[in-house]
Amino acid sequence: MLRSLPSSLHTIEDKFNRHMIPLVALMGLSAGLVVAYLVTTGDWPIALGLLVALPAFVLLHRYPFAALIIWFSLTPFLVQTNSGSVRRLYWVIHRALPPTTVAIILLSAWLKVHKRKLPKLGMPELLMVGYIAVSLVSIIYVIGNNAAGNSLVHQLLNGLDSYGDKKIFVLYDRVFIPMCLYFIVRLTKPKEADLKRLLPVIAFVLVSQSIIGILSWAAPQTLPSAWLNRAGSRTSGSLDHYSVFTSTIMLCSILLLQSAYNHNLHKTIRLGYIFMFILGVFMIFLSFSRGSWLACFIVIIGLFTLYPKKMAKIGTFAISIFIVLLSTGFLSQQADYAQERFYSSQSEESALSRLPVVYASLRMLEAKPLLGWGYGDFDKYDYQFQARVGDLVSPKQDHASHNLYLTILAEQGIVGFFFYLMPVVWWLALSVKAYPKLPTEGFWSRKLLVIFWLVLLFHFVVNNFSNMRVVYGLGLWWITLGFIGAMVSRSLSTEPSQLEARS
Repeated sequence: MLRSLPSSLHTIEDKFNRHMIPLVALMGLSAGLVVAYLVTTGDWPIALGLLVALPAFVLLHRYPFAALIIWFSLTPFLVQTNSGSVRRLYWVIHRALPPTTVAIILLSAWLKVHKRKLPKLGMPELLMVGYIAVSLVSIIYVIGNNAAGNSLVHQLLNGLDSYGDKKIFVLYDRVFIPMCLYFIVRLTKPKEADLKRLLPVIAFVLVSQSIIGILSWAAPQTLPSAWLNRAGSRTSGSLDHYSVFTSTIMLCSILLLQSAYNHNLHKTIRLGYIFMFILGVFMIFLSFSRGSWLACFIVIIGLFTLYPKKMAKIGTFAISIFIVLLSTGFLSQQADYAQERFYSSQSEESALSRLPVVYASLRMLEAKPLLGWGYGDFDKYDYQFQARVGDLVSPKQDHASHNLYLTILAEQGIVGFFFYLMPVVWWLALSVKAYPKLPTEGFWSRKLLVIFWLVLLFHFVVNNFSNMRVVYGLGLWWITLGFIGAMVSRSLSTEPSQLEARS
């Protein structure tokens, strides 16, 4: 009887295949008809999504770090658009891909269908979840106060579209999705090989955003209108805001510089990466953002401490190029505008006009220090708190906030501010402990950890002069912190000799 079992199984398998082939063919035909219909009706992004859904699932299951590569490379061109089709693609890449990837990683580990061992998460991740919870409570609490006789549930179900510009969707875009990107980095435990795979994408983003930035000055008619909101005054690439543009450029520039000095690259590629770093610094200059100039200056000082002789050579070469461009008149308009940004009365007035908003932020915090005035409600209340600042300036109009951290303090109080910044403080403390255990030389080394902290320092300085709201910049903040967490957690759980062998 046992001998006849294999033949019986083969018979059952044959019957199963004979019955499944027509079903699979029918499913394929149906899927083809659905895709064809979607294409003819103009919904080609949905059709494309159906076609790539299964291969994408397999890719994300086998190599979830690919989601980060896809998001990093495509999102810069999707955040600002006038096209409905591109907006749908934004939904897929930004709003769907990161949480789906996190879900696949966790589900694969729970079902034990992948040998990947998840790292132990700790206090930083708990604090991040706490910030999301605090923000949700802030939104719901304010909705409840504005219910005007209706129940809170009724407001949530029926009044969300009209209240606070859909604050829950804003929270999803600006907080939840960027934190999902952090969790992708942490859960995949990237190594040097993973970051190397990201380097070509980093180079692509730097060069493409630089080209878009230069065209916005030289030939704005060649660019989509959605990318030209600051053409002729600031350089923002396709990223809508100069602070996000400069933060992106700085991240790409110094990672390429770190690779150029610590990888066994072909001479042409190494020189190319160094030129891209110089290009990045030049594009930050073209942003004409004084906060970004200050942040870039601080980061360059940090790079001089890491590579003093090499940075001296790069600085000499870059200054020589800049002098040549000025002498030929190629940058005469930009040089005059840069001087105006520093010394003109208009520039002074622009800087002083922000003081009443800063003063309003502090007064809002004083009035409600614990929980603040509600997530996303700064612009709703700030003008009533603005007042004359000494003999310097009086509030003439309601300016927007130019400080991310003061905005968080005013909107969410000390509690929200604590949960937002404590993950950074936690990883900074652990970085000090992990630093001696990292390799002294190489790409994945102490210098790379310092590089990542310089990126966050750039963000921190810039965010003191602008309220970063563009999702790409917020995503880069949490991605960088995720890499810091990956480096630190691995170094603290591994002997130095083993770490050097693996890196």
